[in-house]
Amino acid sequence: MESKVKVLILITGSIAAVRIPLLVSQLVKENFEIKCVISENAEKLIQPLSLSVLSRNSCILEKDQWSHYQSRPLHIDLCNWADILLIAPLTATTLSKWITGNADGLIPSILIANFKPIIVAPAMNTKMWLNQAVQKNYALLENTKNVLSLKPSEGVLACDEIGIGKIPPNDLIQLAIEFILSQNTRHYFKDLINKKFLITGGCTSENIDAARSITNKSSGTMGLLLAQVARFRGAEVKYIHGPLRINKDLTEGIKSFEIETSIDLKQEIKKEISSYDYFFMNAAVSDLKITSDNSTKISKHKIRDYINNNLELVPDILRDLSESKKHNQIFVGFCAFTGPIQNARKTIKDKIIKKGCDYMFANPIDIEGQGFGPSAKNEGWLFDNLNMENHIPRTSKIDIANKIITQIISVKK
Repeated sequence: MESKVKVLILITGSIAAVRIPLLVSQLVKENFEIKCVISENAEKLIQPLSLSVLSRNSCILEKDQWSHYQSRPLHIDLCNWADILLIAPLTATTLSKWITGNADGLIPSILIANFKPIIVAPAMNTKMWLNQAVQKNYALLENTKNVLSLKPSEGVLACDEIGIGKIPPNDLIQLAIEFILSQNTRHYFKDLINKKFLITGGCTSENIDAARSITNKSSGTMGLLLAQVARFRGAEVKYIHGPLRINKDLTEGIKSFEIETSIDLKQEIKKEISSYDYFFMNAAVSDLKITSDNSTKISKHKIRDYINNNLELVPDILRDLSESKKHNQIFVGFCAFTGPIQNARKTIKDKIIKKGCDYMFANPIDIEGQGFGPSAKNEGWLFDNLNMENHIPRTSKIDIANKIITQIISVKK
């Protein structure tokens, strides 16, 4: 059997700790091995027994740090055991201890002794989060090499105030764990600092009449994961997308803008593109649209003639945008194909030239379990506009996204 990935979850005393049992259950179902360490204040909010049952491992308490049952320092043993650490929620108190090297307590001792990748999920009241001292400590934390920080979300807080301070969604935390796994032994997450990515995804939709539309099967998953990977690695990211058919919690932490038609998409890209270093055109644009007024419903017996008389091709957005591409910008296109790659290779290479992009990622959509949807896996081939062709074997979409970005920035360097 494949060995499980070991995740050590450190839980401190924010009210958001009540969300962690669900996360533990979710990760165990995904075949992660989980151990939980809980602070004294967090014990007042959730039961250690619940965490023990859900994780299938004894919950570790603050008082266990120097128990006579321990033959070695517990905080060192736990750091050695874990593949990945997660502190969720992170409170202002624990943040302060960590940053200042104050090892007063089991969780601060673990944080200070740890060199493994660690995901940080802060949660606190808005006024606390925006406090100057907290922001200064957090800025220092973000510059720590092995830290992947997920900033708190906005919404209704436990005190009934509306503002920033909510713990990031569980699905986003799991996505961050999967991203770290796709990094393999590379623990440095911030190699894209000072870079800007504009990424599109999902489907566009063109109205036939007031009741019908032309669209496609794209869920928006691949574009969103490309956006999150770039963000995890330190880039500034904007994601322009059609209606998403996935969990919108996964859009947390990135700027996003929803569009409907191909015209909407092109207009929004043109507003933004001049200030970005990388442009990933992953949106699945509908190929056809209706030219006439479509504000009324066409009766069924007239629809065939109506479509035949009013149908036209949608202009190629990537080709049009490439005409004004700056010399220091990198444009990446995406191409879905069916059949063997041997038959598609010439078409893909022709598309790169025709569309004026620097790279194109081509993936098959006629293989069971690949292509569309958040749970589907993918494989594909990354081509450049010269002779490069790199195959990425079938893997998860988050891993595909990470590998595509890594290959592109490594070639550019």
